[in-house]
Amino acid sequence: MKSLKITLFVSLISLLLFSCAQKVSFPVSQVLPSAEAVAKIKKDNNDNFKIDLDVKNLTSPDRLSPPREMYVVWIETKKGTMNLGQLKSSKSMFSSARNASMTTTTPHKPSRFIITAEDKADNKEPGSQVVLEAEVKEK
Repeated sequence: MKSLKITLFVSLISLLLFSCAQKVSFPVSQVLPSAEAVAKIKKDNNDNFKIDLDVKNLTSPDRLSPPREMYVVWIETKKGTMNLGQLKSSKSMFSSARNASMTTTTPHKPSRFIITAEDKADNKEPGSQVVLEAEVKEK
């Protein structure tokens, strides 16, 4: 009976550890030093990867040098670099801080996140103006 309880406890702890989302914190950017970005990655029941990306204190891309139209999110995977789409930002009613978020699902496991400043969202590869990036550590 005691070993059954221990087995159940260990199983429950393992389930909680492996079902939690992996958190990826972006290091401070030289281009956008006030920006704070965090991505959460969680594998779903279909073996896809759900990605929740939140960025706080994001400078408007038209204030960069050179100015750009938008931010685009990319992931590097074993299959290559993939465009996840435009990162839409907005200001809140009570603050001038610009925040952005994105939620998406991909069948490919990300190994790195890249956020670039671009003039169009449908580029096939990231432009040279990288504003934020982070490596995904292996679990």
